[in-house]
Amino acid sequence: MECAPGSAPCFPSRLWRRLPGTMHLHLPTLDIVAVFTTLVAAGVSLLAWYRHRDAVALRSWAAALVLGSVGALLFVLREPSTSAVVFVAADGLCVASFATMWVSMRRFNSHEASPLRMAAVVAAITGAFVALVTLSWQMGAALRAQSLVFSLFVGGLALATAWETWRGGQEDGLQSRRIAAVALAGIAAARLVRVGLLALDWVDLAEPQTVDMIWGYGIYVSTVCVLVVTFGLVLMANERSEQQLARQLGGRHAYGSGNSTTP
Repeated sequence: MECAPGSAPCFPSRLWRRLPGTMHLHLPTLDIVAVFTTLVAAGVSLLAWYRHRDAVALRSWAAALVLGSVGALLFVLREPSTSAVVFVAADGLCVASFATMWVSMRRFNSHEASPLRMAAVVAAITGAFVALVTLSWQMGAALRAQSLVFSLFVGGLALATAWETWRGGQEDGLQSRRIAAVALAGIAAARLVRVGLLALDWVDLAEPQTVDMIWGYGIYVSTVCVLVVTFGLVLMANERSEQQLARQLGGRHAYGSGNSTTP
């Protein structure tokens, strides 16, 4: 809609147009790279868990990355004739992966949650997302609305995981927690930017090409953040192992000193 001369003030139909000279990243290629990178990060996390078996967060993080990779792969392999069920399943797997990240970090902090309880929480969050998306689909909501709900769930879970990571550092003093927390906050920020872009597209203030171009950089940032989170979790496991070893050696030294002074 264009504003007619002399008419009341109105918003232009496209506030953000595609900027000339900007590099447009190929989204399908980025999705494939993200899937491959996520699987590599899952393998690194699993290998680190074999060395630090008490770091349950590494095993859960690897499972979360695998779930996210399967969901992303289903989205990459989509076709125009693909059923809506596949889209819901792909998004549901990604939401389940971020929910797994959140509960695994809570487990890393407290060691109280049992695997059964963690699975129940993940299932409840994923079920709520699937129910909400299915309901919106049945009501005839646009695909952008479903993408917005997906980004809100993923961004919220990533932000909650970042908070759990940062909060745990106040108790155990692991300096490497900051690396993982900042990277998780980066994933959340990218998803919140996605929500803003979808909202602008929805109200006809941004061209779809511009939205895709900006989100291409969002995918890139998210992929890098996944690698940084993995690196941070491995450092956290190593740092906690060193703390435990230092406490054990300190306890033995104190015990030996006490025995040596006993007449």
